[in-house]
Amino acid sequence: MKQNYSLSKSILTEIKKANKILINAHRNPDLDSVGSAIALGQALKKMGKVITYVCPHQIPASFSFINDSEKIKTVDFKARPSKPVSNWRSGDFRNFKNFIDYDLFLILDSGSYDIVTGSKDIKLPEIKKIIIDHHMTDTWDEYVYRLWDTGASATAEIVYRMLADWDIKIDENIATSLLSGIAGDTVFFKYPKNPSVTFSIVNELLKNGAKYDLLVEKFNDSLSFGFVKLLGEFLNNMKSEKRFVWSAIPYATFEKYGKPKGVREAAADSYFRSIKDIDFGVALLEFEPGVINMSFRSKKNFDVSALALKFGGGGHKNAAGATVKGEFNKTITNVIDKLKK
Repeated sequence: MKQNYSLSKSILTEIKKANKILINAHRNPDLDSVGSAIALGQALKKMGKVITYVCPHQIPASFSFINDSEKIKTVDFKARPSKPVSNWRSGDFRNFKNFIDYDLFLILDSGSYDIVTGSKDIKLPEIKKIIIDHHMTDTWDEYVYRLWDTGASATAEIVYRMLADWDIKIDENIATSLLSGIAGDTVFFKYPKNPSVTFSIVNELLKNGAKYDLLVEKFNDSLSFGFVKLLGEFLNNMKSEKRFVWSAIPYATFEKYGKPKGVREAAADSYFRSIKDIDFGVALLEFEPGVINMSFRSKKNFDVSALALKFGGGGHKNAAGATVKGEFNKTITNVIDKLKK
């Protein structure tokens, strides 16, 4: 049978050499990050591998329907040595052992090390790495293998095709995890990069028992009051420029509504990009005092990944993000001025 990826066999060979394997979910974890990680980990457990999932931020409680998502450990990547040292003790992470105890790090859905660690100031340790990703922007330079498919709608699609190459049986839990990942990165199947490929994979996942009804319930029918109120703030504060719209929310407002996750992305995905006669929209949220996260979304032919790069971020042609630091009002003014040019 024709292989989906020429690297699949080589990656499997490297995995077979390892016993204890790390798999990441990236900073500000989304459904593709979590679904891909859990699906790959569940498949590797069938091969007898010892799997540890790590993430620099807490997994949203709303993702609990993904079986094993509760096993993803929130870790502080600062609290580790970059090289083996004799007096380093396991357990200095938050509920996590030393990187040196692991044979391989499978890095998913992450175009750079800071997306894995949560900060540009925190580098990754010396450990064998395999990168599996679909983002257009990629700054990795140290890895054993890199499976990079920018034509995939989600990293979950890459994981599905790789598991097919390995002839791994996809059970109900793996199918649900992968379906969740694809749904998350396509805004519930509204924006697939290659519809025929995406829906073919979705069809196979449903045949293998993916819990579509559960996903619909958790994805669309379980919004908190604070989520909807904050979404309203984004819409009420939206401003229009020549070819784009934007809205910026300060930390005090974010905190007022309980700091719900995913609102920034929802505003940009479901509303800003859909406005006629614009090229793109950007939603800005002061996630922490002095730290502003941006979500860019665009129409089909406008590349927002290039805009995100101007601010040290990256992503896809039609969906990208970046983080900037500084006093809220001054920083927002600077960002919008740059976008106008």
